[in-house]
Amino acid sequence: MRGYYRLSEAAEAEFAEEIRVAQLSAAFRLLPIAVAVNAINGVITATVLHRLADGQRPLVWLCIILLVTSGRGALWLQHRRAGYGAAEIPRWSWLVPCSSLLAGLCWGLGGALLLPSTPVLGQIFLIFVVGGMCAGSVVTSAPHLPSLLAFLFSASLPMAAGLLFEGNTTATALGLMILVFVGALSVAGLHLNRFFAQTMRLRFELSAANRRLRAETAEREATEAALRQAQKLEAIGQLTGGISHDFNNLLTVVIGNLTMAVARADDAPAALRLVQSALQAAERGATLVQRLLAFARTQRLEPRSVDLKSLIRGIEDMLRRTLGDRVRLQIDAGADLAPALVDANQLELAMLNLTINARDAMPNGGILRISLQNRRTGPDSPPELASGTYVVLSVGDTGNGMDEATLARAFEPFFTTKEIGSGSGLGLPMVQRFAAQSGGGVRMRSTLGEGTTVQLWLPRAV
Repeated sequence: MRGYYRLSEAAEAEFAEEIRVAQLSAAFRLLPIAVAVNAINGVITATVLHRLADGQRPLVWLCIILLVTSGRGALWLQHRRAGYGAAEIPRWSWLVPCSSLLAGLCWGLGGALLLPSTPVLGQIFLIFVVGGMCAGSVVTSAPHLPSLLAFLFSASLPMAAGLLFEGNTTATALGLMILVFVGALSVAGLHLNRFFAQTMRLRFELSAANRRLRAETAEREATEAALRQAQKLEAIGQLTGGISHDFNNLLTVVIGNLTMAVARADDAPAALRLVQSALQAAERGATLVQRLLAFARTQRLEPRSVDLKSLIRGIEDMLRRTLGDRVRLQIDAGADLAPALVDANQLELAMLNLTINARDAMPNGGILRISLQNRRTGPDSPPELASGTYVVLSVGDTGNGMDEATLARAFEPFFTTKEIGSGSGLGLPMVQRFAAQSGGGVRMRSTLGEGTTVQLWLPRAV
């Protein structure tokens, strides 16, 4: 029975506050029914007793019933407007039982005072009405056990005590029957309350499990996407490496012959211009091949402890010249910034790549923000990172930004939104490969028309 009805200690500790709020919420949802039943039964009972017994006591009692019922209705309206707040829960927790206690006292004390002056038929009728009210309270107040017990005991015990004090056999038997009846209702209410709490706990556990499942599914999808990206980069790198190596050999011969042709074409200006143009194109091709080779092969990194603030200050002039006059550079370094374990030269190249991309995304000028801070892994970190603290270098611009489709392909090799000849589509993939090889990761956020932010999560130096 304990395993079915009662909450485990761990579940009570985890969901105690949520279950408490759910019990109060259920009590307030059923309160209008209890208020309506109290008012209607009070009117009917007072009318019957007034006809059976001369006197104004039933009418006075009815006025008290209606007054208490109005107060409970006002309490329900106040709760509906105010709702739940962390500071309000204790107040509602004692206001609800107090309102049930007052309603029960109206029936219990009122019945005990009306019984002596009421004929036997009226007494039987009143006892049955109070018994029905107690049984109905099990339905309307079982989710909130204090409210249920407050009404049951206050509505039944005064009448039971009055009957027992009369001393005759019939009255004593009625009093004992009322006590047995109330005891049975209390046990039934206790079981219903536990069942309600168990249901709420299962609901909260299911909701928490659903949230965890969604988070795990999202993490798995992100990990699978990162794995597919890594496999794609590896395959493209192998293919690119082989082709670029052979193509580089061919370009070496072409450039060598064109250089010799330039030296021998001094006396033919028209031919010299053509040969020089061909030489420039071949040299650009050689530069592109070198970038392809650099992308294809795994860089030999020499990681060491690097103070990123000093590194950024060291290349600040170069970054400003790269950005030009239209783009304003802002650098923000967090306090107590930890050193990063990276290859300083490769990090400078990655910074230059990101700066050029940001400049090209702001043709009309803007702001480039570089921020440095210590960050722990969490929902916003690259999914492939191991848990821990990293040094995060963020490069954010106020440029054109990217839509979701473009952002999804930003790290694909050779994918670029720049004009032909303005970009190779290898800058971001090389930055990503450098970060991964360093033991970190890259996270990019972009909003169309608002700008792009690239975060490099770099391992801390011990």
